[in-house]
This record gives sequence, C-alpha cells and structure tokens, in this order.
Amino acid sequence: MKVLLAPILALLLLPTVVGSAAASVAAALPAAPPAGLFAWVPQGGYPDPFPYGECTWWASYNHKVTWGGDARDWIANANRAGAATAATPSVGAIAVYRAGGAYSELGHVAIVIAVDASSYRVSEMHAPTWGAVSNRVLPWPDPGVMGFIPVSDG
Repeated sequence: MKVLLAPILALLLLPTVVGSAAASVAAALPAAPPAGLFAWVPQGGYPDPFPYGECTWWASYNHKVTWGGDARDWIANANRAGAATAATPSVGAIAVYRAGGAYSELGHVAIVIAVDASSYRVSEMHAPTWGAVSNRVLPWPDPGVMGFIPVSDG
C-alpha cells in the first residue's frame, strides 16, 4: 500500500510544485526589457537564448553571441564560431573569467564599459545577485580573466 501511495501523491503534487516554480521565474522577469549598454545594441537587445538572470543572458543581450555553453567555455566556443578573441579589454568586449576562485565553477562573463591604463569597468548580471545588473572596476592586468571577445564589425 505504501509503495503505491507514494507515486500517486507525487503525481498529484507535481503540478503544484512545477506551477509554483514557473510562477516564481515568471514573476522575476522584467516588465520591460532593459536598455542596452551601447547605442549599437538593438532595442530589446540581441536575440538571446540564455536564461534570464544569468551573466550569460546580460552579456548576450548587449553583444551579438553566436555560440552557446557555460561562461567558462565562451573563449573556446567563440573561437570555434569564428569570433575574434583578445588578451586585453576594449569597450563593448565580453570579459570571460576563469571558473572557480572568485567565480562560479561555470565561469563568469561581463561586458566591458570603460578601460584605462590600470583598470577596466564591467557591467554584469548575477554578480552577486541573480537578475540584478551591477558595475564594478577591476585592476588591469587581471589574473582572473581568461580573455575578451571584442565587438565585431559585422
């Protein structure tokens, strides 16, 4: 009897659990799309397959991204997709950070919004709060960065 009761309860409660989770995610989405960081970002951002609230969503909203994967894989995946990569920051570039240490095991990405001789400023999402956009200044050179994916001309 106990063996039969558990699957029946699971089937009855599953819609409630799934529905609650879906409602939580829907409630967290912005009412209106945020403004892009640069004049070249289309209204409503670039087409973006990444989950809202993650660093990859914000980066691909503001920079044309034609590859997928976790943030830690973006340098390699961008190269495979034919995108240029660079060792130094430039305005509009995606900064790709090493997994682990100060960042998630999945890595982290952000958009470079300013550069000077000894530092660079990024705009990022989910650092530290899911779904929130924040800015910070990092020293240059930065040992946590794997590389940059600059804005392409095309």
